[in-house]
Amino acid sequence: MKTKLSVVAAAALALQTCVTAMPSPSAETVSLFSVHIPNNMEKIRKDQPVEEHSTPVLRLEAARNEYEGGQLIVRANDRPLNKLRVEVSDLKRADGPEKISKDFIRLFAEHYIQVTNPTTAANPPGWYPDALIPLNAGVDHGAVQNGAIRVEAKQNQGIYVKVYVPKGIPAGLYTGELTLHETGKPVRIPIELTVWDFELTDESHTETAFTLWGGEIALAHRVRDGSAEHYRLLDRYYWESVEHRLTPSYLPVRADDPDEYVRQAIPYITNPKVSAYRLPFYRNADGSYDLEKMKRIVDLLREKGLLSKAFYYITEIDEPGPDKYPRVKEISDMLRQIAPDVRHFVTTQPVDELTDSVHAWVALINKYDEQFARDLQARGDHVWWYTCVIPKHPYPSYHTDDDLLGARLLSWQQYDYGVEGTLYWSTTIFRKYDGKSYAPRDVWNDPLAFPGANGDGYLFYPGYDLGIDGPVVTLRMENLREAAEDYEYLWLLEQRLNETAVRLGVGGKFQARDALRVYFDRLYTNMRDYPDDPDNLLEVRREIAAMIADASKGPLSLVTVKAKGEAEREIAVYAEKGALVRIGGQTPAPVERAALHDLYTADFAFAPGLHDVTIEVTKDGETKTTALKIPIGETYPYDVLLHEAETEPDAAR
Repeated sequence: MKTKLSVVAAAALALQTCVTAMPSPSAETVSLFSVHIPNNMEKIRKDQPVEEHSTPVLRLEAARNEYEGGQLIVRANDRPLNKLRVEVSDLKRADGPEKISKDFIRLFAEHYIQVTNPTTAANPPGWYPDALIPLNAGVDHGAVQNGAIRVEAKQNQGIYVKVYVPKGIPAGLYTGELTLHETGKPVRIPIELTVWDFELTDESHTETAFTLWGGEIALAHRVRDGSAEHYRLLDRYYWESVEHRLTPSYLPVRADDPDEYVRQAIPYITNPKVSAYRLPFYRNADGSYDLEKMKRIVDLLREKGLLSKAFYYITEIDEPGPDKYPRVKEISDMLRQIAPDVRHFVTTQPVDELTDSVHAWVALINKYDEQFARDLQARGDHVWWYTCVIPKHPYPSYHTDDDLLGARLLSWQQYDYGVEGTLYWSTTIFRKYDGKSYAPRDVWNDPLAFPGANGDGYLFYPGYDLGIDGPVVTLRMENLREAAEDYEYLWLLEQRLNETAVRLGVGGKFQARDALRVYFDRLYTNMRDYPDDPDNLLEVRREIAAMIADASKGPLSLVTVKAKGEAEREIAVYAEKGALVRIGGQTPAPVERAALHDLYTADFAFAPGLHDVTIEVTKDGETKTTALKIPIGETYPYDVLLHEAETEPDAAR
C-alpha cells in the first residue's frame, strides 16, 4: 500500500487563517520552516515531499485511561534548523475548570533510519521514522541535542506527541497548544483533544507474548548478564512493554529456584495490566527436562490460584514441520502429566495430525484458518497467532518500511476472528543475525537485525547511547498500542451491547457480532485485502466510541445488519416497548412483539458502493439516531490467497 498523505500547510498561512487570535509568526520564522500534520498511522519519510494544507490543528480523540498519539512534521525550507525547540501547554476543558496537565504529555523527535534494500517492492527505499527520541534536557542523539532539534534543509522532521487521559476526568473538548521556537516569534499549533465519555480498564482483554531477549539488553547496556543491574533493566523494558498493552512472555525475575521464582513473580502475575506469562522450563545435563523442578513451580502457583495467565512454549519444537510432530506429541504428553491445567502453545497452524495432542495453537497470520480454529475452540482449544519476517506486505507486518495501517487493523481482525492472543518472537534484537550467529549492529543506522525484513525482531532501541537507563520506544510500538486500545473499544462495546440486550429481553438471541459486522466490513475484506485509507479506520473508531458512550442511553435499541445475498441486506432493530422506529426512511410495523421489546426489520438491495442508512428510534420525545454506512461489493487491488498449506491433509481440508 502506498502512503496516503494528510498534511497541513505552512505555519504562517495556517495560523493567520485558523488561529487569528494568536500571534502571527515573523517573516523570518515563515522562511525557516512549515508545519504539516499527518494522521498517526502515516510514516512520513525524511526525504518525502509533503503537500501544504490550511488546517494546522493537532486533533486527538481518546477515552479515559487511554494514551493517544499524534504527529507534526516540521519541514525546513532553504536552510537548516539548528535549535528548534518544542513546548506543550496544559490542555484545558472548554466547558469547565478541569485540565490535563502537560505532565501527562510526552514529546519525542522521530529518528530516521535509512532503508536501502526494501523488504518488499511495495514500499520504496528512503529514510523511515522509527525510534522516538524523548525531548528531555540531557538527551543527545543525532538530530536531538539537549532538547533541541536539528532539521536539515528541505528535509522533514517528525515530532510525536503522546497524551495520557487520566481516569475520572470529565468528557469533553480539551484545548491547548504546541509552541515551536527557532528564531523570531514562536509558531503555535493548536491542540484539540476530544475525551469520550467512557474509560478503558487497566486489564487487557487479549493476551500477548512479546518476548524480550534479556541477553541482548545486557549487551546493549554494557551490564553483566544475570546481574542486579541486568534485572533492573529487564524490569524497565518489561513495564514499558506492558504500558503499551504488549505483555512480554517471560517475567523479569530469576528462575533458578522455583520457590524464589514464585515469590518474585506474584507482583507481576497479580497486576491486572499483565495479560499472560510464560513458565520457565529446565533441562538436565543430559538434555532431558527437569520435570520435578517444573512441577514444583506449577504446584506452588496452583496453590495460590495464579495459573490462569500461565502457559508453556517449548523452544525445542518451535515452528515444527511434519518431521517434528512425534516430538511435539511426546513433549505435549510430558507437560500434560505435570501441568494438565496449563496451556502448552505450539507455533503451528492447526493440523489434523496434531489435534489429539496439541490444544493451544499459534498460527502465522497468513496460515490462520478461521473455521478450523473456531471448531477447535468449540472443543476447548486455545488459538493465538503471530507474524515475523513472514508474511510480508500486503499482509500486516511490524516491518520498519511497511505501513502502519495493516498492523493496526490486525487487532480489529483478531477481535473479529476470535483469536485469543498474539505472539511476537523478539522486541530486542539489537545485534544482527548473519545466518549462523549474531554479530554487532549499529542499531541507529542499520535496520536489518534478521535476514528478510527490515525491523523484524525489534520494537525497542537501547537507551544506553542516549544516556537513558532503559528502552527507547518506536513509532511501530506506539501503533501497536493504539491497536491494542482499539481492541479494548470493541470489547467494551460488546459488553455494553450485551447489557442492553439483557434489558431488552433478547440476551439469548442477540449476537454482538451481527451488530459489529458492518463496521468490520468497512475496514477489510480479509486479512490482506483492505483499503489504503487510515482515515477510514479513524472514522469507524469514532463511530464505535459514540456507540459505547450512547449504548445505555434511551430509547434503548440494538441494530444488526445481515447479508441476504451479495447486495441484499436485512437491517433489524430491537427497540424498547412503545418506541417509533424508522429505518432508512421506512416506518415498518413490528415483526415480533415481546414483553420488553419490539423487533423491526427492513430489507434493502444496494448497488456497489458505500451507502448511508439512518435508523431513528423515538420515545417520550427522545430520539436515538444511528447512522450506518453499508459497504457493498468493495474490491481492493490485491489478489487474495485464502490459505497456505504445508501438508496434503491441510490442502484437502
